[in-house]
Amino acid sequence: MQTKPPTIKVNFENVPDFAISGFFGGVNPNEGNISFFQDRLVPRESDQPGRIVLDTIEHNFVATVKMSPAVFKRMAIWMSEHVKRFESMHGEIQLGHPIKKPDQEPPSYYG
Repeated sequence: MQTKPPTIKVNFENVPDFAISGFFGGVNPNEGNISFFQDRLVPRESDQPGRIVLDTIEHNFVATVKMSPAVFKRMAIWMSEHVKRFESMHGEIQLGHPIKKPDQEPPSYYG
């Protein structure tokens, strides 16, 4: 007797939507995790009357997603494939600054 695989139903109702500035995370033998943040410029008064200075950026975390190492890897592959497809049609995505120095391990934090 052959059994059918389960039917998959997808529901996107009431899913929060966030615009993010960066993320932090990593993977270990037990889990992968990614925490997403939004940047907020924090103004302060300048020494000059009537002026403000924007020299502090706060990272306000909005969500953390935890998953198995296998899901973490599948997500990385999925994202990489989307970037390759996008860049083949529209050109290289410019990052604006280097992510890491050539002689360093990649950081677990990207902003």
